[in-house]
Amino acid sequence: MSHSLTLVCPLPNGIHARPASRIAEFCAGFGAAIRWRNQRNGQMADAKSVLSLIGGDILFNDVVDIEIDGAESERVAAELSRFLKQTLPHCDEPLAAAPAACRALPRGLAELAPSPCFGQPAGQGVAIGEICVHRAYRMPEPETLPASRGLDRELAELGLAMAGLGERLLGEAARLDGEAAAVSRAHLSLLRDSDFRARLEEAVAAGASAASAVAAAVAHYRAQLARSASEYLREREMDIRDVGRRLLDILAPGLEPGAAELPAAALLWAEDLAPSELLALDRSRVKGLLLARGGLTSHTIILARAFSLPVLTGVQHGAIAAGIGETAVLDASLGALFLSPSPEVRDYYLDEEALLACQRQRLARACGGASVSADGQRLELAVNIASAAEAQLGFAQGADGIGLFRTEMLFMDADEPPSEDAQFQCYAEVVRLAAGRPVIIRTFDIGGDKPARCMSMPQERNPFLGYRAIRMYPDQEAAFRSQLRAILRAGEFGPVKVMIPMIATLAELRWARRLLEEERAALGVAEPVPLGIMLEVPSVLFQLEAFCREVDFFSVGSNDLTQYLFAADRDNDRVGQLYDSLHPAFLAALSQAAATIHRHGRWIGLCGEAAAAPHALPLFLGMGLDELSMSAPSLQACRRRLRELDAGRCRELLARALQCADGAEVRALVENGAARPALPMLTEDCLLPDVGWRSKAAVIKGMVDRLWLLERCDDRYGMEEDLWLREQAYSTGLGYGFAIPHAKSEHVLHPTLCLARLAQPVDWGASDGLPVDMVLLLAFNAADAGAAHLKFFSRLARLVMHDDFRQALRGERDPERLQALLRDRLEGAA
Repeated sequence: MSHSLTLVCPLPNGIHARPASRIAEFCAGFGAAIRWRNQRNGQMADAKSVLSLIGGDILFNDVVDIEIDGAESERVAAELSRFLKQTLPHCDEPLAAAPAACRALPRGLAELAPSPCFGQPAGQGVAIGEICVHRAYRMPEPETLPASRGLDRELAELGLAMAGLGERLLGEAARLDGEAAAVSRAHLSLLRDSDFRARLEEAVAAGASAASAVAAAVAHYRAQLARSASEYLREREMDIRDVGRRLLDILAPGLEPGAAELPAAALLWAEDLAPSELLALDRSRVKGLLLARGGLTSHTIILARAFSLPVLTGVQHGAIAAGIGETAVLDASLGALFLSPSPEVRDYYLDEEALLACQRQRLARACGGASVSADGQRLELAVNIASAAEAQLGFAQGADGIGLFRTEMLFMDADEPPSEDAQFQCYAEVVRLAAGRPVIIRTFDIGGDKPARCMSMPQERNPFLGYRAIRMYPDQEAAFRSQLRAILRAGEFGPVKVMIPMIATLAELRWARRLLEEERAALGVAEPVPLGIMLEVPSVLFQLEAFCREVDFFSVGSNDLTQYLFAADRDNDRVGQLYDSLHPAFLAALSQAAATIHRHGRWIGLCGEAAAAPHALPLFLGMGLDELSMSAPSLQACRRRLRELDAGRCRELLARALQCADGAEVRALVENGAARPALPMLTEDCLLPDVGWRSKAAVIKGMVDRLWLLERCDDRYGMEEDLWLREQAYSTGLGYGFAIPHAKSEHVLHPTLCLARLAQPVDWGASDGLPVDMVLLLAFNAADAGAAHLKFFSRLARLVMHDDFRQALRGERDPERLQALLRDRLEGAA
């Protein structure tokens, strides 16, 4: 039996590694053969092979004929049709748009007459450093690698290398967050691809060594992708090369060049850079990247942007050859590189660095202090970690504690469980860094999607519902007791809590508590250590009263609780639409649990992916959760959103959310009901007394920079240019030493009046020829201004005509009185 389908590819980036892995995973569950044929180029693809699908060069709007042959082909066709309509369009999240290169330099920079070379910007930011050249890895030719030492030996070594790399990639995906984890998962799908493995084994069977088989396979797939009509798909060849490079590092170590010593601040040039090479760099020294190759959608660029590294691509070696070893300035926001900058240009960028540092400091202040809502409700914001380095980053971002220490990372790449002393050193370092803040250490959560070779794991059809976490502890009792002792010893240095994952029954909890108490007594630890559980198995919800009498705290694992509540594997595309942590059913379960737990005087936090979701924060605040734990980069934004929310309104919002039909309705409700509050038009932060700007361009740039720092405009270059367009039409210098630059701009977020008193008057081209020492900048959003823009400008212009107003502004030094003066005189202008 056979059935046919037709697909018009809906993905703007075509079928590349991430959607291909989802398609292959879906199709692998069927016994029928599924072949795709791209009508545009005639390429055939096995739908169960990631690499075969990528090799089909299927682009946006390509028409694909799908043939299904074998048993139950009719049922397979029906399910595949639903997948293609409902799931495939969402299999590739749109990439954040990269900024376009701004060839026209801002006026304040252009007047310094720099001579930049340009590239394609792949992120924001400025970096000053010494240009260095990366020692590139070159994929060896197959014939240059060692010859085969026999079929059985080569196949065995190939299998061990692939298994070893697979474990590393699994560990990376579990340890990393966001884009870095997504890249590791994509590389894992390539490594596990059936077409890739078959090609390697065929080459070895034909007499090649495992290493030369890898090199030949990589060359084949790279050549195949290089022929693609899509730049996006051509960029995926770097992923193939990276997987091959890492396999060769196991099979034929020593091929990679040694790492060069980098200066304290380096701008690193490379022909191209693989994702794993970027991850291996010392990012404390690498301040920016200059790449000859690498499109905006390559995984290397995606990672660089996630790490906030400024990057320029399309920078050929000849463009930087004269500057190697010399200081240069990289401005990724403008797409410009300044080799051997003049002192004036360097000073300009030192000011830029100071501005960006000021922005970071403002964010740091926003993330400091108590985590409270606008009406004073406390909600701790903690960090999820797997190492002391991540803890350090989290505390630098203002974390209130460690909400989840994933200790299984210590077990992942080990041949045997880590010793008690090795664990103790790791835990104690984190507790010391916490400096009195609470540290929740989760005992090893191995199994499911996190196997570890140091512990034997059975093959299971559904490992998420099988032998994992607490369920394997009785068989690994020595390792569990060793970990408990290490945690108890680390508790000498600060407050530590023990959390047990995957608890489903009271019997499991009581067994774990008994072992904890036995080890505490054996060590002579006087004070009990709080014992909590991951609330992730729905059975606990129905015995919550009993659990509250026996545990000290709960931490919701939103990822697992969501998938178990809806019986929907979060990684299974066929049921992926059911997995939704904002569905009213999930919110109701969590809200009821929080109420019960608090009624018993217990504490409840949440440490899954939902903790950092913007739409979820108002609802979690409304529930009265005690803590949210997330990755370090999410902390600042979450704390700032928290401080804008009213807990009382959030409780009302939650009540309405529980009446919604699905998660989509909840999201729409939150968007409409938790809007960002408007800012006053004039605050003390908008008053700039006695600034030292020495030109009209510097004044406009400085005032726009202030608006940007205050988050009153979202694009300082665009806002600056809008002001200059007004100045080109006519000078806003009104005379008497006053200027009122003004604009209606799409980049203005809040209507703003900003005042600057200049230490030295500057030429403004005023009508009376006098230099300007008082500047009143007026900014409105283009869509919202209406007549208010001209009304304010007219009112200000009339006020400037009055000598008493000019004298009052010049003479008043107290910011509060100056603000009151402006507000009173402008009353009625809005």
